[in-house]
Amino acid sequence: MKFLLVVASLFLFVFLILSATKRKSKAKKLPPGPRKLPVIGNLLQIGKLPHRSLQKLSNEYGDFIFLQLGSVPTVVVFSAGIAREIFRTQDLVFSGRPALYAGKRFSYNCCNVSFAPYGNYWREARKILVLELLSTKRVQSFEAIRDEEVSSLVQIICSSLSSPVNISTLALSLANNVVCRVAFGKGSDEGGNDYGERKFHEILFETQELLGEFNVADYFPGMAWINKINGLDERLEKNFRELDKFYDKIIE
Repeated sequence: MKFLLVVASLFLFVFLILSATKRKSKAKKLPPGPRKLPVIGNLLQIGKLPHRSLQKLSNEYGDFIFLQLGSVPTVVVFSAGIAREIFRTQDLVFSGRPALYAGKRFSYNCCNVSFAPYGNYWREARKILVLELLSTKRVQSFEAIRDEEVSSLVQIICSSLSSPVNISTLALSLANNVVCRVAFGKGSDEGGNDYGERKFHEILFETQELLGEFNVADYFPGMAWINKINGLDERLEKNFRELDKFYDKIIE
């Protein structure tokens, strides 16, 4: 019995040594990056202003860094040359898309071009998008819409010279209006009625907010149940139903 315990202990010791060596060798292949905390990794180092936090990390570790965001290994690129290598030379390797929690719901289980995984379905959907909305002829035909929306934006800014102007909100409204007029025939600030329905731009703003805010399920998929407690699932479902109802009206 003692002999078996000694042999088992020896095997366990060798296994731990080999595992540690393997992890160390793998770590050497990763790009440079800051030390990570157990479980949460580098999440706390991102902060409320990710672009500034990432810029500081770039100044310290270079143009190609590795971060562990919860359970998600992440590579961040700051160099145009490296980005070109990724998107042109190695495009197939990096063509996948993460199935984000909110994005999966809003895209009908990743069925639109933005969230669909790379493959035959995505190629066909992209082909339709390019032919119907993004071809040179189509883009030129929408020039009047873009001109009208930009003129409207300029008028809003000019009429608000005596008070602060939130350019970010106005720019987002401009983009939403152009896209909606091109795709649906009316701006995002049109719609709504006297029966309590919200205008589409209000629904759209909330959609964009839900897509952009921190979601624990994106970094720890096994903890998606938290969204039922913090109210995120309820907000998500309500907003999705409003969007779906709007799409149904457009189709009808």
